[in-house]
Amino acid sequence: MALAALLLAACSNPGSGPIRSPIPITTATPSFNPADSKGADFRTRLDLLLGEHAMLAAKQAVAASNHTDAYAGYLVLLTANANSLVDVVRSAFGNTAAAQFDEAWRIQNGYLVDYTIGLVTHNDAKSNGAMSGLQNGFVPQYAKLIARLTSITVDSTTQLQIQYLTQMKEVIDKQVAKSYTAMYSALRLAYATSTLIGDALAISVVQQFPDKFPGDASNKAVDERVSLNDLLQEHSYLATMTTDAAVNNRTDEQAGAAASLAANANALSKLFTEVRGSGAGTQVEQLWGARNSDLIAYATNGDVAARQGLTEKFVTRFYALAPVAADNARDQVLATIKVIDDQRAKAFKAVAGDDKAAAAAMQSIADRIG
Repeated sequence: MALAALLLAACSNPGSGPIRSPIPITTATPSFNPADSKGADFRTRLDLLLGEHAMLAAKQAVAASNHTDAYAGYLVLLTANANSLVDVVRSAFGNTAAAQFDEAWRIQNGYLVDYTIGLVTHNDAKSNGAMSGLQNGFVPQYAKLIARLTSITVDSTTQLQIQYLTQMKEVIDKQVAKSYTAMYSALRLAYATSTLIGDALAISVVQQFPDKFPGDASNKAVDERVSLNDLLQEHSYLATMTTDAAVNNRTDEQAGAAASLAANANALSKLFTEVRGSGAGTQVEQLWGARNSDLIAYATNGDVAARQGLTEKFVTRFYALAPVAADNARDQVLATIKVIDDQRAKAFKAVAGDDKAAAAAMQSIADRIG
């Protein structure tokens, strides 16, 4: 979250004029940024966790279809992601609701994993049964739970969740079929849908519990903070999927992943254009384009110049964009390089954990900016 908050702080300068009083003074009143409220924190956290779920579900599919030992690590991270989501639900609704959410969410994860295994092992009964369980078991249970807890209707939750699961099915199907351009396109759609679900849930919860989560979670400044966090987390996971394909000479997959990575950079550029103007948008697109190229070059052959480009040139140029987040940017670069080093060394037990650490470091950049 740090990168999103930092960039947004650099993007806008809310404030009020001088205090009016009989005696002229020059002190300005402290301004409150709506993006810093507890309601904004709740929405940002929920969006990131639901987006992470999409990425981890995709990564377990990639690992399963390529028969790598990183598969077990991503299953562990799916469980950790579920635990974090349960904690968020608990913070709003208490232990009973958290336990009910936990039960439903673990059912979803179990079916997603079973669907993947069924496809990889050509076990149609397993994959078909898992998809039926998702659509006819998990979704109705989950939609009814959300309707009991919030003002969101069963139909609304059902529609969004079916949309998300349909897109995740496409991700897994195309990964196993080695249709990588379609796979990564579907992944970006699933990721976007997951954040739409997070937005709807979070805004409803914040409105329902203003004492627990004060602030307007639908404020434009919050929209910008959330969008930046979401895009930066997406970049981190897409980057390590691209480098994994590059390290292992899966050239077709690398091309599909790199195309989505470029699309993410374009989306970041558009966000900065909206917030800070076209000059900042161009700067971000060039900065992220160079970063993406260096990541792929380093993954492909351990290129020393590419590593230097990441640790020195990128960080220096990032400092010009958002000085307050430059140290976080360097930490994130080093975390991503560690993932690539794990991938190159076939250190599969470390890959998943370091992958998550790199994504978390990217979030820290965002919040420093805001």
